[in-house]
Amino acid sequence: MSQLAVKKQLETLLELLRQEREMAKDLDMPGLQAVVAAKEELLSELQPQPEDVEGLQDLLKQIDHENRRNAFLLWTGLNWVRDMMGFFGKASMPQVYGGAGQSRTLTQGGRLLSGKV
Repeated sequence: MSQLAVKKQLETLLELLRQEREMAKDLDMPGLQAVVAAKEELLSELQPQPEDVEGLQDLLKQIDHENRRNAFLLWTGLNWVRDMMGFFGKASMPQVYGGAGQSRTLTQGGRLLSGKV
């Protein structure tokens, strides 16, 4: 494969990574899936040899940077979703006062789960 062809594929990969980030930020799942499929297809075809990437270090650094940015964005989003699921999955047990004026926690379902928020 010629260096020019490899450069063109790497430039396409860089553009796909940028599109992937925008689709993820916009929560456009069909668009994100299409970009990921295009990226996977490109990566399966891309088989550069060391001599094919000589002089393309700046482009490779840009690709690495964009890939890391996307990974961090998706990882952060996943953790945010996990935190939210944990919050809503917990039963919010309200504190009430018993007959003797003692504070106690109700044992039935919380306000979030019962719909009485």
